[in-house]
Amino acid sequence: MGSFLSLPVLILAAVLQASVGPQIRFWDGAPDLVFLLVLSWSIHAPLEESVTWALVGGILQDLLSVAPLGLSSVGMIVVVFAVSYLSRQVQRIGFLWLTALALAGSLFQQMVTWLLFAALGFTVRFADDFSFVIVPTIIYNLALVWPLYGLARVLQRRLTSSRRMEM
Repeated sequence: MGSFLSLPVLILAAVLQASVGPQIRFWDGAPDLVFLLVLSWSIHAPLEESVTWALVGGILQDLLSVAPLGLSSVGMIVVVFAVSYLSRQVQRIGFLWLTALALAGSLFQQMVTWLLFAALGFTVRFADDFSFVIVPTIIYNLALVWPLYGLARVLQRRLTSSRRMEM
């Protein structure tokens, strides 16, 4: 059921990211709502469901941007696997872990996207892109990870409670 929920939630996030994101840019960085929802969902979801969220989110994000289809999914899927591994190793993901995951995951996602753009022949300038796009995006993501994590937890709990009622 969580995989089916990914479509409406991630469509809304991708549309907000494509329409509202450019209006609140700091330099050229903007919050990556789709990535943050995928990250937040994957902390307490099975791996298969998390990969679905990453794939769907990346494709939706690319459909509403100039990125080639599937480019955003690459970094998100790798981050989902890392989160799945970490969540099996750690008793509980708390404030520090979530903040560290948002920081490391955002940096990884942005760098993978940047490297893939460079490999595909897009014009990229590392110093400028890092300073004016990647760093502000990471700052936005660090500021928004907690509210979006809370939203993901509410949705997951309601989904879990509705499954229990059906049984």
